[in-house]
Parts: sequence; structure tokens; C-alpha cells
Amino acid sequence: MHQTSSTTRRQFLQTSSVLLALPWLESLAGAAPSTPPRRMVNICTSFGLYGPSFFPEQPGKDYAPSEYLKPLADLRNQFTVFSGISHPEIGGDHASEACFLTSAKHPTAGGFRNTVSLDYVAAKHIGNATRFPLLTLSTQEGSPLTHNASGAGIPALYKPSEIFARLFLAGKARDVEMEMARLKRGQSVLDRMGERFAALKPRLSANDQQQVADYTEAVRDMEKQLQADEAWVTRPKPVVTEEPPKDTLDRSDNVGRARLLFNLTKLALQTDSTRVVTIFIKGMDLKPPIEGVTEDHHGLSHHGRNPTKIEQLRIIERAEMTAFRDFLVALRDTQEGGSSLLDQTQVLLGSNLGDASGHGTTNLPILLAGGGWKHGQHVAGDRKNNTPLGKLFVSMLQRHGVEAGQFGSGVGTIDGLV
Repeated sequence: MHQTSSTTRRQFLQTSSVLLALPWLESLAGAAPSTPPRRMVNICTSFGLYGPSFFPEQPGKDYAPSEYLKPLADLRNQFTVFSGISHPEIGGDHASEACFLTSAKHPTAGGFRNTVSLDYVAAKHIGNATRFPLLTLSTQEGSPLTHNASGAGIPALYKPSEIFARLFLAGKARDVEMEMARLKRGQSVLDRMGERFAALKPRLSANDQQQVADYTEAVRDMEKQLQADEAWVTRPKPVVTEEPPKDTLDRSDNVGRARLLFNLTKLALQTDSTRVVTIFIKGMDLKPPIEGVTEDHHGLSHHGRNPTKIEQLRIIERAEMTAFRDFLVALRDTQEGGSSLLDQTQVLLGSNLGDASGHGTTNLPILLAGGGWKHGQHVAGDRKNNTPLGKLFVSMLQRHGVEAGQFGSGVGTIDGLV
């Protein structure tokens, strides 16, 4: 069928019966900007990365690559490594993982309430331009990294087959009908609740009226999402040639699970199914199936400077960095609109722990790749008086198109990132 120059991607999605891994296409951009969309991927490895093997010794562009950065040698000009950076006043040991993308303080304190996460803010900016405004994934079931505007955690998807099905497998006609009915029920419930609160408002105190205003704003956001969901339910999903992944992978094989999530993320970005993804590589109390490793990952992370434990920990983390490197290469080698998928995607790698052995939450290992930044350097901060990680988040949000001047404890953009 002949496609006129006025055909848009949305019209194509509405009229096509089958899509073969349809990426963002400049010729279908219509009235939208001719440049590819901006994307963001945030990755947290909860047991940290051994500092002496991660951080370069020299600052600036002429740094000698550290042990963990050597596998990324051919990508040197496509990432920036940071040191002397963290969220102030976090503490909380392993509980700090909930604050990695939020910067909320003191997660173990009584009455702690989390705040909104970086990925959620970025996804809200994208809105309903894609089927999934946000994908939050994890190698294991458990506590999430993503938190909404009220600080509530958003559970991550952790079964690769289910993630693949949501992205690419079309439901049966009956399933579509049931989904449509569910959405309509949700809309009618929201309508009724909105009417009740409108009638109640004149009798409320000023404080209660503010709470109702906040609630009704959340209701409106949910209504918009329900309407978008209803529209997406009837549109065909992209079809990819890859085989659906299996869920039979050894539970202890965290690196293998991370690779599956990386592959699914690349497909999701390439088909423009989403533009914001978070990946949580959770630590394990199991021994990973990696040659040379004889102890469980958690125990090795608490190495107490034992050389034997540190060597085994480095083996695990080198495998993690190699998997990460392969993910970046896959994005780099996927062309889009005259550039690469990596050029259009900010990829953050880091951890909530700087010193996993002592549960330290300062001097976090942080690396930012892609996204069109001028990379190729080590931005070295003060390791005693750390730069707030939120400043990097402000820079990332602004690059993503969000008008942000502050994120959590970070005010303004980070110095050194061009």
C-alpha cells in the first residue's frame, strides 16, 4: 500500500495488522520533530561495585581505565564515569536501594515516606506516546526502585516470558474484550468518585480541600492513563523475530537474568514500545554459576578486605560489567534516524551502595552512557564532601526535555557534563 508523506506513525499503528519490529521512523514522524525521540534507561546493581576496580585514579579525559572499565574500551567516548557523588543523608544499609532513584533521606527512620523517582518523572513527561510509558524490570521479585508521585513503590516485572508477552504477544479476541471491559469499569468508578468529592468539597476544611485537590489531580492522571490504555488495547503489538525467552534460567544466575532484561529492553526501545526503562539487578544470597566463584554473592560483598573474597567478588562484577558493555554495544549498533539508539538513550548505571562491605552509601559508583552527551571523561568529585547525585538527575531530566531545576537534594545541573 502506498504511504503518503502525511502518513504518521500513529496512523500506521492504527491501520496495520502486523508490525515487524517497527522502530521510530523519520518518514512517519508527521508533524513531530524529525529527530528520534529521547529515551532513558536506569540500572541499579544493589550490591554495589568494588570501588578500587571501578573508579579511575585520574580525573578528566586522560584517565587510565580501571579494571571494570577496560571491557568498555571501545565505548570510551560514549560514557562518563563519576566519583565523589551520592545522595546526602541516606544511610539505611540495604534499605537505601529504595532511594537510589528518589534521593529520599533516612529510609530506616520511623514514619519514612519515599518520594518520586527519576524514571517516573521522565515517563510522565513522555505521557502516552508509547504503549508503555514506563517499564520497570528486575532480575528477582522484591522491593522496587520506581516510586510514583506519592512515594508508593511500583512493582517490577521479573519474569522474562511475561515481559516479552506484554511487549509483543497479541491477546486473543476474548482477552481484548475483557481488557476493554476492565478499563470501562475503571473509568465509571473514577467518574462516580469524582462526583462524590465534588459534592463533599464545600463541607471540608482548607487542609482537607487541599488533600482532595491532590487526590482529584491523581484521579485525572489515572483517567488519562485509562483512556490511553483503552486506545492501545485495540492496536496491534509489534512483531519481532526473536524467540520468547524462557523462565527456566537458574535463579542464582543473576548475570544471565540481567542479560535477558537487557535484550528485552533493547527490543522495547527499538520498537518504540516504551522510552523509559528501569532495571534492578538485585543481589543474591546464592552462589552464582560463574567459574572461580565458590561463595554466595552477598557474603562476598561483605568481604571485610579479605583478598580471596575480593577476588571472587571481582569475578562476578566483571561479568556484570561485560553484560552491561554488550547492552551498550547493541544500542550503539542499532541505527535510528541517522544516529544510533545509544545516541538517543541516556543509560545510567550505578548502585545505592558505595562500600557494600560496610553498607556505605557515599561515593557511589556511577556511569552515564549515551544520550547525546559529550562523553569520554572521569568527572571526579570530592570523596569526602560528595556532589549530590540529584544534580546529575536534573541534568538527565533536562536532557530528556523536562523543565527541572531541582531533584531531591540536588539543586541545579552537575558540573563537568557537557
